[in-house]
Amino acid sequence: MRSFLLNSQRQLIIGAVVVLLSLLIGGFAFQHAWQAPEPIVTINVTNHGISLPDGFFLYQNLSAKGITIKSITSNRDSLIISFNSVEDSHAAQQALRTILDSSYRID
Repeated sequence: MRSFLLNSQRQLIIGAVVVLLSLLIGGFAFQHAWQAPEPIVTINVTNHGISLPDGFFLYQNLSAKGITIKSITSNRDSLIISFNSVEDSHAAQQALRTILDSSYRID
């Protein structure tokens, strides 16, 4: 009788650990799946031989228009500008289309 009780307690503990791990993993997956993507604008060069615009120049121009920038990072062939809000991202897209010429694609 004692071995049956010990076996049941062990099964209960293992079952509780499995349930807790499942809830923990499910919680992280749910949080990651429903997290809103960061608002960004990407600037690419349309023609070879043209360099990307200077990040500080873009920062000055967008800041002068009241657009708050979170960060500007350089990728191999593009600049990625991230913002705190979607509204700043949309305003930046419109402003960048007036600041930069057609040699750049703004996404």
